[in-house]
Amino acid sequence: MKLRAEPTKNYRLLFSLYFLGFGILVALITSFINYSASVTNIEKRLQHMAVTESQSKREHITNYIDRAERLLFAITDNQLTRSYLLSPGDENRQNLIQLLYALSMSSKDIMQLRYLDASGREVVRINRDKSSASLRVAPDDELQDKGQRYYFKAASKLGFDEVWHSNIDLNIENGQIEKPYRPTLRLATPLIIDNQFQGVVIVNLLFENEINFLTNNPDFLVYLVDKDGEIIHDPDTSGSWSRYLDNKQNMQDLFPEAVEGITSQDNYKVQGLYSFSMTDLFNNDEGLRIVFVARPEVMNSMKSTNMQAALLVAFTVLLVSVPLSWFISLIPSKLQSKLSSAYNKIHKNAVIIDKYVMLSTTDTQGNIKEVSSRFAEVTGYSSEQLIGKRHNLIRHPDTPPSTYEEMWGTILGTGVWEGEMKNRNKRGESYWIHSIINPNLNSASEIEGFTAVDQDITDKKRIEALSMTDSLTGLYNRHKLNELLLCEVSRSSRYQTPTSVILVDVDYFKRINDSYGHNVGDDVLVQLAAIFRKNSRESDCLGRWGGEEFLIITSNSDARSAVDFAEKLRAAIHNELFPKVGHISVSCGVAQYVAGQDATQWISSADKALYQAKEAGRNRVVRS
Repeated sequence: MKLRAEPTKNYRLLFSLYFLGFGILVALITSFINYSASVTNIEKRLQHMAVTESQSKREHITNYIDRAERLLFAITDNQLTRSYLLSPGDENRQNLIQLLYALSMSSKDIMQLRYLDASGREVVRINRDKSSASLRVAPDDELQDKGQRYYFKAASKLGFDEVWHSNIDLNIENGQIEKPYRPTLRLATPLIIDNQFQGVVIVNLLFENEINFLTNNPDFLVYLVDKDGEIIHDPDTSGSWSRYLDNKQNMQDLFPEAVEGITSQDNYKVQGLYSFSMTDLFNNDEGLRIVFVARPEVMNSMKSTNMQAALLVAFTVLLVSVPLSWFISLIPSKLQSKLSSAYNKIHKNAVIIDKYVMLSTTDTQGNIKEVSSRFAEVTGYSSEQLIGKRHNLIRHPDTPPSTYEEMWGTILGTGVWEGEMKNRNKRGESYWIHSIINPNLNSASEIEGFTAVDQDITDKKRIEALSMTDSLTGLYNRHKLNELLLCEVSRSSRYQTPTSVILVDVDYFKRINDSYGHNVGDDVLVQLAAIFRKNSRESDCLGRWGGEEFLIITSNSDARSAVDFAEKLRAAIHNELFPKVGHISVSCGVAQYVAGQDATQWISSADKALYQAKEAGRNRVVRS
C-alpha cells in the first residue's frame, strides 16, 4: 500500500504546485493586461470629462452673450429711443437716460452703458462705480467725442440687428491699464431708424465672473488663450494677460509641442491636454480657445487607482488557487472602498446642488419638507420659515389658477409637469421661475411626494418684455411686429389661409401735439390702444408701428373681413370722447397677403391704401 500511496502523494503535490504556478502566471498576465488597458481608459475618461466641461461652459457663455445682445436691442427697438431721435428735446433725453439707467440695473456686470450719436459724440453714459457698485449718470461736461475710437468705427459699419464684440481685454482708464485688473468685454450695435444710421449703443461688461466660471474646475488646469497663443487667463493668475503685460509667458513658452495644434485646430487633444475653440460664440477675430490640462494630482490618483485595481484583479486570480475563504475575505474591503468613493462623489454633488439649484420637496398635500439653500436665497425665507408651509406662501396673484390646475392634474397622474410661474419673495418682489416637478413614487408606484427643480429666469423675462413691448401703449413694438409678419407670411404661404393687415394713422395728430402738448398726445395714443384691445379678437396682433401709426395683423381674415373690422374700429374711435381733445378720427389702409409677397411688400400695399385714405379726405378705410 505504501508503494501505491507514494506516487499519489507526489502527484497531488506536483498538481498543487502546478496549479499555484499557473495561477501566479495568470495573475501576472491579467495584471499586465489590466494596467495596459487602464492607461487607455484614463485618457478616454479625461477626454470625456474635458468635452463635457467645455460643452457646459459654451452653453453658459452663449446664454451670457444672448442676454447682453437682448439688452442692446431693448434700447434700439424702444419707443423712448425713437422719440428722442425724432425730437431730441430735454424731456425725451431724460426718458432715454432713464431707460439706459433701468437696463443698467439688470446686471451688476454692466460697467458702462452708452448711446453715441451718428458723429460718435456721447449723448448718454451710465457708469457703475467700481467701489460701491452704484450707478451714476455722466454729466454733460464729462461726455466725450468717441468718433475715432475703434469700437464706434466697427459698430457703425454693421447692419440692422448685427452686434460687434470686442476682444476680452483689460479696462483702460486715462490711457493706463486700470488696477486692480478688470477684464472687460464690449458689445455694440448700430441704431438704425428708417434706414438712417443714428448712432451706436455700446455696453461694457465686467467679464471677471465669466472668466472665473470658465476656468474653475477641480480636475483640470484651465487656460483661456487667443488664436496667437497669447494667454488671457493662466491658472497661476500671475501669468495671465500675456498680450497686455510685460514679461509674461505665452503658450509657446508653456506648451511648445502643442501650441500649433491649439491655435490652428478647433478641437485638439494630446495626452492630458485638450483644447476647444470658442471662436464661433464671439463676433470678433480674437479666436478664443479654452485649454484643459489635467492636474498632476488627478492623473496620479487615477493611475494609482488603476494600478491598485490591476493588482487587486491579479491577487484575486491568484487566490483562486488557494482556499476560497481567502478570496471571499477581499470582497467586503473592495466593496467598502467603492461605496466610500461613491459616497464622496454624491456628497460633493449634493453640496453643489444645494448651493446653486433651486430645489424643494413636498408631501402629497403640498407641504414643504425640504429646500435647498439656493431656494431659500431666492425666496428670501429661511429653511425654517419654509418647511411645513405650502408653496402658496410665495404664490403671485398674477399667476392664473389654470396654471396650478394643470400642474396638479399632471403630477397627480404621475406625469412630469414643466412650465413657467411668476412668484413673490418675502420682500414682496416679483420673480419668475422655470419649474420641473416630478412625483416621487415608492416601490408600489404610489405617490409619496413631489420634487421641484426651479430655475430663476427673472432677468430673461424682464429683457423679453423690454424687447417686444412699446413702453407707452403696452402693445407690441415694431421689432416684435416684424417677427409676427414673417411668421404670418410663412404660415399663409404654407397653408394658403387668408391673412390681412390694417395700418391705422391718427388724422391731424401733429395739431394735437402742437395745441395741447405731447403729454396729451401720449394720452390719446394710450386711449387708442385701449380701444383696439376692447374691439379685437384674441387672435389679432396689435402693435404700435411708429409715432401715431398702429398695425393690426388679422389672422384667418380676408380683405373684406379686415375692411369690416377696420370700419368698426374707425367708427368706435370717431364716437369716442378724448379728454381735452374731444373727438378725433383715424384713416385705415387694408391689405390682404398675396402669395409671393414678402413682408415689406405686404406692408407697402397697406401703406399705399392708407395714403389713398388720407388723400380722399381722411376718416375712412381704403383697401389695396
